[in-house]
Amino acid sequence: MSTFLIIAFPLLAVGLALVALFYRKKDKNFLIPGFVLIAAGLVNAVIGMGVS
Repeated sequence: MSTFLIIAFPLLAVGLALVALFYRKKDKNFLIPGFVLIAAGLVNAVIGMGVS
């Protein structure tokens, strides 16, 4: 398993948790970092699948 894939799963999990907190509390401070972490996780997942 590639290092990129190992890093991608926690990034996606934390990003989804932050987006869920945004919908629960309606605070924009959770939304922007959540989407940034989701995007970073997707990039790492694509790179990890391409490498392996």
